[in-house]
Amino acid sequence: MFSGPKSGWCGAFLALTAVLSLTGNAAEQSAPAEEPIAAPITVRASNSVAQIATDEFLTGFITMAVRSIGPKLTSCVATAVKLRPDLAANIVVSALNISRLNVRPAESRLSCAIVYQIVKAAVSAAPKAAPVIAKAAIKSEPHLRECIISAAIAGAPEEESAIRAVVSETAPMSILPTAGRFNPADNLPFGNVNSPEQPPVGP
Repeated sequence: MFSGPKSGWCGAFLALTAVLSLTGNAAEQSAPAEEPIAAPITVRASNSVAQIATDEFLTGFITMAVRSIGPKLTSCVATAVKLRPDLAANIVVSALNISRLNVRPAESRLSCAIVYQIVKAAVSAAPKAAPVIAKAAIKSEPHLRECIISAAIAGAPEEESAIRAVVSETAPMSILPTAGRFNPADNLPFGNVNSPEQPPVGP
């Protein structure tokens, strides 16, 4: 029986989904190939079933998450990540996307408070997945980079070095050093350019 943060029906539903997914994978992987020539087909089928199981779990999570807000959503995120830490990044990005649907006005960005709670809940549920979770969250919400890093470290302080190492790969590129040197003439075709300061040279 799963022991950890739950959100009632959300936790029960996701637990059932995870069990069914894992049962499907085990049944498929235990089926021996009848002939050597069928091996490549068996591998492809196994991968296909694994993908279906993954899609089913994420669909189950989304189905539950869209009905939850605030603490209920973060609890659902923690439950899902605890059950399937291999899908932690997908779960967090899905939760962020769902949260964005509830933002008013619609064009507004997510607040640091919302993202912080989601990321911290996910990382606390699967500390070893903290670097992957942080990287995925930053790609989803790049404007909250520092907030996400803080949340990830708060959820798994022992993984701080790994978190910082991974997120450094997603360091934003700054265009400020070149912005002040922009010259519209750089985009003109090559050739003689007439200007009041430099009149055309000719006979």
